[in-house]
Amino acid sequence: MRQLLLIASLLCATAVQAPVYAQEENTGPNVNVSREIVGTLRLQTKSDQRFRGTEEWRIFVHPDGSRTMILTKDFVAANALQIMTAHVDQNFRPIDVYATYWVPDGYRGSIRVALDGTTLRAVSEAPTGSNTEEVSVPDEVSVVTHGESMNGWYLAQGERDAEGTHKATYYILGPTRDGSEMVRGRLGPATFQYLGKETVTVPAGTFETERYLLTNIEMWITGEDRILVKQSLTDEDKEYVLTHLEESQAD
Repeated sequence: MRQLLLIASLLCATAVQAPVYAQEENTGPNVNVSREIVGTLRLQTKSDQRFRGTEEWRIFVHPDGSRTMILTKDFVAANALQIMTAHVDQNFRPIDVYATYWVPDGYRGSIRVALDGTTLRAVSEAPTGSNTEEVSVPDEVSVVTHGESMNGWYLAQGERDAEGTHKATYYILGPTRDGSEMVRGRLGPATFQYLGKETVTVPAGTFETERYLLTNIEMWITGEDRILVKQSLTDEDKEYVLTHLEESQAD
């Protein structure tokens, strides 16, 4: 009995010991972050700028050129919420993507997509169950989460021809508003058009942008990080405009 108590005492003492660090504690910038960009988009009507929701995002640019974006999309008008994280390489090819969805009835579910070479693995989780699938994808592929600020990233994929037409392959996550189905992905081709350079003024400032058209969605993208400055639906009274943009550089 005394031996058992001694062993228990030793285990407890080990559990509460402070962690041992292999190196001195860092007091400077995080070595994993070269730059950090923070932004906010406002969802509003085009006709009278009526407030419909917000999208807030943060980008970490890593020393190897890859990027991680964390994004929350609050559809106030529709009682919907999306939270997403995407990690892409220096060429904006996705590495690891995760998204969760809420609808008016509550939590809808989540999906994680990871790429290993040309194999895409998607794991969906929902209150009704789970699903896993693997599909083969081309070298140039994008994962579309429906995070508006991530749109500029998937527009980086694909070659542009002389007429400005891009053709790309997308793995599109398709949540339904009523939450009746599990979040699933589907692989398919998409075509979008480069419409030229354009100077755009939004609440966050004036930007030199590239303008694109993807079916009924117009997008204005700026800079090496491919920031979404504005997005407008051609057939609906809805648009996103950049209201805040802030960048910090590692010392």
